[in-house]
Amino acid sequence: MRITLPLTLSIALTATMAAASLAAWSSVPSGAELPVHFGFDGTPNRYAPASFALSVVPIATLAATLIFALAPRLDRKVEAFPIRYTVLWLVVIAALAVGHFQIVGYALAN
Repeated sequence: MRITLPLTLSIALTATMAAASLAAWSSVPSGAELPVHFGFDGTPNRYAPASFALSVVPIATLAATLIFALAPRLDRKVEAFPIRYTVLWLVVIAALAVGHFQIVGYALAN
């Protein structure tokens, strides 16, 4: 199974997320808390220290990328559904990115 496209996109998006976190980190006051969970209407309803909020999602994205990249080698059944697998991979990474950029956007706006 070819994983070049989703792996490349995942790595690029993870690097972009890390760069956005570093950019936002410099504008966040020391000791500030940022939202890490949002309601369906986009209202923050759970907060965490900025260092955690800005680093946890890129780390989770990297972990998800590793899992998706290694899964075809660990379970050959994955190879039976390459399109579904690729779509699932990209949807998971995109969902993590959307959540992360919501956190970064909040950090930069406040």
